[in-house]
Amino acid sequence: MFDHQIIHIKVCNNKFKSRGALDFYGEMVDEIKITLETLYDILRTEKKAEDLQQLEETFYIDVISYLREKKAMLEMKKESDNIFASGEKEKLQYELRSIKRILKQLYEKREKKIIDIALNRSRTGSDIIDTSTMLRQEKDFYEYLLGHLDNYRRGVLMQLFKGELPEISGEKKEIIVEKEIPTSKESSNSDDPTKIRFIHPTPSFVWKDMKVYGPYEPGDEVDIFPEVAALLVRKGRAEKLS
Repeated sequence: MFDHQIIHIKVCNNKFKSRGALDFYGEMVDEIKITLETLYDILRTEKKAEDLQQLEETFYIDVISYLREKKAMLEMKKESDNIFASGEKEKLQYELRSIKRILKQLYEKREKKIIDIALNRSRTGSDIIDTSTMLRQEKDFYEYLLGHLDNYRRGVLMQLFKGELPEISGEKKEIIVEKEIPTSKESSNSDDPTKIRFIHPTPSFVWKDMKVYGPYEPGDEVDIFPEVAALLVRKGRAEKLS
């Protein structure tokens, strides 16, 4: 049930002739042509191909124009008293649903390919990644992903290789080994250290100040943060000294 009617939209009569649209998309075509069938063909090709497929630079403009034309036609049918308008209205509603379904599938298929390209680029460091088939917004998305992937690869994996704690550039970091948070009764209102004695072996751990504490053996006595002391006492690893 594809609509084979081609929507012709002259740029001179279309609001996309605004300078902002020209600056953003570059050179405009003289005529926009798109159908539900061509959208389906684009999706089918994208699904079959392993690589990202080339789209017209004006693809988004073409799609928006087509959608607006269909919506305008639908509004006209709603206001019409023609006995055939009801059937035509249902057909237009079906076409609009189909267009949105195709656009969603196309976006998600291309999205996955772009993510895979960014992952490959970050993991291999290759300089021969082809981004020429990406639309402008897709390339922005790719570069954004790549920047974050590279940042975390350097901040986590490379730091571990050097025997250092992960350090992500531009992020506030906090490392807490224990996920449980002491209750208000266990927490102290004072910042003064609490003295405890360890009654069980305790491995080293990293606290909020990014310092390594321990390991500790039974009988070791230390002055430590009140919240850490409360947690260790509650865990049965140590006892509080008065």
